[in-house]
Amino acid sequence: MGEWSEYFEDFPEENPANWVNGRFDPALRAQLNKEAFQQEVANAEVNELIAKAKQLRREKSLARKAKSLLVTEDCPQCGLTELNTYKLEDDFYLCECQDCGIYGAGPTQAEALESTAAALGEGLDWREEALD
Repeated sequence: MGEWSEYFEDFPEENPANWVNGRFDPALRAQLNKEAFQQEVANAEVNELIAKAKQLRREKSLARKAKSLLVTEDCPQCGLTELNTYKLEDDFYLCECQDCGIYGAGPTQAEALESTAAALGEGLDWREEALD
């Protein structure tokens, strides 16, 4: 006796892969398989474009932050001197702890720090959510 593939070549109606919605239709199954493959290729392309866009956004965000670092202080959550405060615009300050990831923002440095302190215990992590 030969292999299963040889059996299905001789008796294609026995191959469950040739049935669509309870009907034997190898041509429709081939078309559906082709469409599914094309969809996988398109999804991979879209996912690659999204990953590139996220990486570019991250790089721009890091470059912007590097230019606008104002001060590094003690973090209200972890206590380490890792809380960076950035002045990104005239009325937008951002605080981010480089160790525990807690963050906060506000129109003044004091309000950004207060927002960060108010977020204690909420599990906020700027490394998971990009904040521009």
